[in-house]
Amino acid sequence: MTKSTNRLPIIAGDFSTMNTNKRIAHLIYGPTAAGKSTYARRLTTEVKGVRFAIDEWMHVMYGADALEQMDMTWVMPRVARCQAQVWSVAQQILNIGTDVVLELGLLRKIDRASIKAKVEQTGHVAVFHFVDAELPIRRQRVISRNADKGETYSFNVTPRMFEAMESYFERPTENELSDLQLVLAPQE
Repeated sequence: MTKSTNRLPIIAGDFSTMNTNKRIAHLIYGPTAAGKSTYARRLTTEVKGVRFAIDEWMHVMYGADALEQMDMTWVMPRVARCQAQVWSVAQQILNIGTDVVLELGLLRKIDRASIKAKVEQTGHVAVFHFVDAELPIRRQRVISRNADKGETYSFNVTPRMFEAMESYFERPTENELSDLQLVLAPQE
């Protein structure tokens, strides 16, 4: 008499080549208050993807610990840790066949090159979306967003924070601009 067991079936084969569909990591970047979050939300719906926003992660993970005055030497290592964790999860999502929309800051050219390399090393496609708006419009958006605390609000952006981020942000080079989706936010 054979004994019955409830074992999972053994499946043999090489699964490393099963997912031949390359997925897309949509990489959203631009200066503060350019309209990145609004654009990323819309794009996520269009591509039926999963969105990750660095501001939301930073607010949840470090908001209570934030320094009163913006200090990039405090902020950027935390941004890097959040980006690493987001990438860890996003990579899994890409590998199961779903696109991701990553709004990770990507303030410097080196940050953009790094995430592009990671995406491509996993066999997927990196598509950059540069979102921009004129400086006076962006300043007004920050004031409005701070007051309204609407859908794209994560934390108050003070004038000092705005200036710090503005000076840290590296606009895309001509080379980068030739390899991306340019998104000009409405100039309300």
